[in-house]
Amino acid sequence: MIAAMRPPPSLPCPTHHPDADLLSRHAAGTLADGPALVVATHLDFCPICRHQVRAWEALGGALLNSQRPVALADDALERTLARLDGARLEEKRPLADVPTLDPDPALPAALRRQRLGPWRFVAPGIRGRAVRVDPAQGYKVMLFRVAAGMAIPMHGHRGQEYTCVIDGAFNDVFGRFGSGDMAAVDASVDHQPLAEPDGDCLCLIAVHGRLRIHSLLGRLVQPLVGL
Repeated sequence: MIAAMRPPPSLPCPTHHPDADLLSRHAAGTLADGPALVVATHLDFCPICRHQVRAWEALGGALLNSQRPVALADDALERTLARLDGARLEEKRPLADVPTLDPDPALPAALRRQRLGPWRFVAPGIRGRAVRVDPAQGYKVMLFRVAAGMAIPMHGHRGQEYTCVIDGAFNDVFGRFGSGDMAAVDASVDHQPLAEPDGDCLCLIAVHGRLRIHSLLGRLVQPLVGL
């Protein structure tokens, strides 16, 4: 069993965390890009979960060291070179098609390493910014800025939704979520996150599959967002 480590009293710590399964899969590198980025953003805020991930990584390393070496396949070198050639072709796309890295120091380190699109209008009081991930994995990832006192339309899910608050706070049926707090919900959940009245709420959301929007306004703007 992996023991939790409490941070020093001087360091604020989130109160909502990813579960052990998410942390272990993040450490193993088996999460899809969307949830992996949300977990990594939470880790930028949370010393408890960083400690847990280091413990999982150490356990994984020990297990690997205990395995007997296995000979590579005869075509291993050729397959590796072919993958590198594919990566080079990806890098040669026109620059206009590639979102730029964002050096904004207000963003957590995990997000400053990502390619982000421009801010766009989503709905009154809500703006969104796409985060580039592998579309083949089925996730849409976006930064949302929700104005103080505004709510994201009531919605459900057809797949998983992962959220990490970066700045500000919102409230929904699961309680209050402030900076660094992370939520993971599935198709059984309907909710309507409401930004607190004293400031905007900036959060990162990764969604698998289309949302089930329950309001007319939400359904009208849904095609603009692609969620």
